[in-house]
Amino acid sequence: MTSDFSTPAAPGGGTGPVLDGNAAAGEFAGIIAGDPTIATVRCAGCGAAQAFGQLHAYMGGPGTVLRCRECEAMVARVARTPRGTWLDLSGSSSWSFSPAPGLA
Repeated sequence: MTSDFSTPAAPGGGTGPVLDGNAAAGEFAGIIAGDPTIATVRCAGCGAAQAFGQLHAYMGGPGTVLRCRECEAMVARVARTPRGTWLDLSGSSSWSFSPAPGLA
């Protein structure tokens, strides 16, 4: 995906404190039309699977960046601009959403 936003958001170039992925849930919920906190995300870099809430969230820049808790690779990022909303999931190999209790 080619976009006009760049978000280094830590390590080394980020802004703001490291938060857990739950802090970014609202930003992602509006895009994926569901609750991202029920997702298990697999890092494309190291293969670690982690709950959305375990990802490291960086929210102080021009977008929200989620990084792997194991290798700090960028797993996902979202930015809202005047031209639209940009979603980049290229750093993840999969997102698995568990069914709600009683719906399995």
